[in-house]
Amino acid sequence: MKNPSDAKLKVEEILKDLDQYQPRRRGWTWRQDKAQAELQAGSFTYKEASPPLDQSIPLPAARYFGSIDPQPDCTITSEIASGRFEDDIRRMRMAAWHGADHIMVIRTAGQSHFDGLIEGTPEGVGGVPITRKQLRATRRALDLIEEEVGRPINLHSYVSGVAGPEMAVLFAEEGVNGAHQDPQYNILYRNVNMFRSFVDAAVAKKIMAAAGILQIDGAHNANATAREAWKVMPELMVQHAINCMFSLKVGMPAEQIALSTVPPTAPPAPCLRLDLPYAVALREFFRDFKFRTQMNTRYIESDTREATVTHTLNVLISRLTSADIQSTITPDEGRNVPWHYNSIGGVDTAKQALVGLDGIKEMVEIKRHGPLGEKVRELKERAILFLEEIIASGGYYQAVEAGFFVDSGYYPQRQGDGIARSAAGGVGAGTIVPRDPDYMAPVCHHYGYNNLPEGLEKPCDL
Repeated sequence: MKNPSDAKLKVEEILKDLDQYQPRRRGWTWRQDKAQAELQAGSFTYKEASPPLDQSIPLPAARYFGSIDPQPDCTITSEIASGRFEDDIRRMRMAAWHGADHIMVIRTAGQSHFDGLIEGTPEGVGGVPITRKQLRATRRALDLIEEEVGRPINLHSYVSGVAGPEMAVLFAEEGVNGAHQDPQYNILYRNVNMFRSFVDAAVAKKIMAAAGILQIDGAHNANATAREAWKVMPELMVQHAINCMFSLKVGMPAEQIALSTVPPTAPPAPCLRLDLPYAVALREFFRDFKFRTQMNTRYIESDTREATVTHTLNVLISRLTSADIQSTITPDEGRNVPWHYNSIGGVDTAKQALVGLDGIKEMVEIKRHGPLGEKVRELKERAILFLEEIIASGGYYQAVEAGFFVDSGYYPQRQGDGIARSAAGGVGAGTIVPRDPDYMAPVCHHYGYNNLPEGLEKPCDL
């Protein structure tokens, strides 16, 4: 199936014989190795770049530079949230032509609480309902878009809610490349029972690891939820640590685990002085993992100019530290329904800032001693003490019940406004069923107890 680059995507053709479609590749694909990232574009040599696209939309000022369109070395994310599959794929195409290669399809409101999969191509609210047909059609459309731009595009969705294992299997089968997976997100922000969340997460993570699906955690939601987000930085590091270690214990390799991190503040706060030490501390604590850096959403209104300046400052932090994925936010997210024109503006903001800051670390160095170093150490100490208090209180579940998380106090201070959940409550409470002694699952990528026949090494050989 081919689609001319100057023709509209034909939804009917994408859906034709969809039952026969198989994804071309599985697992996450990064841009060119950063060690080989020096490239020539027009009259300029770029130090932190990836190969150019076959077809793309350059920045407006590119007409003065021979219409060059240099691509940064890190992956760029575009969030797609029309709620309609046929609109989604058109938005994905536009985002890819502007430089995005990580397409994050936002899920419809309420699907986190569906204890199972749904079918068909229904419309959604704030995002599209995630079904096998929707995913397969989207992945097929992205195949066409990949051919146009000449670069692999990663499809991303959500392994969360009370159907996490089912979603993980679905994503593995349908060639989804990246996904959010963090049981803490379920517990704190979706009120899914905490025991059910961790049991489901272990199964889902095992499947994701086997399928090569890049995992992004959910710690950034504390930024977006806390009343005073700059005070939850120690907690954010603890949340990252819990999900990273849990994922490693399940069997997911570190290079498949990405921290979702957001600069917590924005002007008129002195954001660089607050956010840069936090970014440095994170990268020192979690040096073995990947970083997905997101733009700030907590402190933006409907003024797109203000948001764009904030987001450019966010990208400056990414360049001064590191970013494997630079996620973008539409600058009008303060509106109820963002316009896709502005979403593409967010992609262009990231691309423009990243190439504009190309090679900056060859000339500018973070002053590790002095106030920044002192703040980095302080944040690490507060995070370690926070984790120690969780252990002293009886563990994670007890800490959640006591409202330790998303409290707007700067640890060890507490304001008493944290999110508290009951271990006995929440969606899916009482639904965990112990496995019988003769329980046997004939699948290789299985987590937990499995009573296999004697001498059998691979259960999927049954």
